[in-house]
Amino acid sequence: MSLAVSLLPIVLLALLLAGMVAFTRRNRTRASAADQQRRQNLVPGSEVMTTSGLYGTVVAVNAEDDSVLMSIAPGVEVKWTIAALRIVGELPPRYRHAIDGGGDGAQP
Repeated sequence: MSLAVSLLPIVLLALLLAGMVAFTRRNRTRASAADQQRRQNLVPGSEVMTTSGLYGTVVAVNAEDDSVLMSIAPGVEVKWTIAALRIVGELPPRYRHAIDGGGDGAQP
């Protein structure tokens, strides 16, 4: 057998590995850019939903510890990490209706 044929599997595996690394790096860069954009859009007055489904309004943003103070009821404010929040306007419509006044008005 020739040297080229015997090295073919190793070269193909190296190319596959390089492709996977490049694809992962690209996805990580996109996710980082999306996260940065989300943080910039998170300002006092923004309607948000936590990853656990709690809706509220941002009262203050603390960039030092990546947290926000969120109002969930009149006089009730809680502290959440920014990573656990999603802006309501960016959510699919089925999750937006709870803040927009949609639904039958039943309490969860």
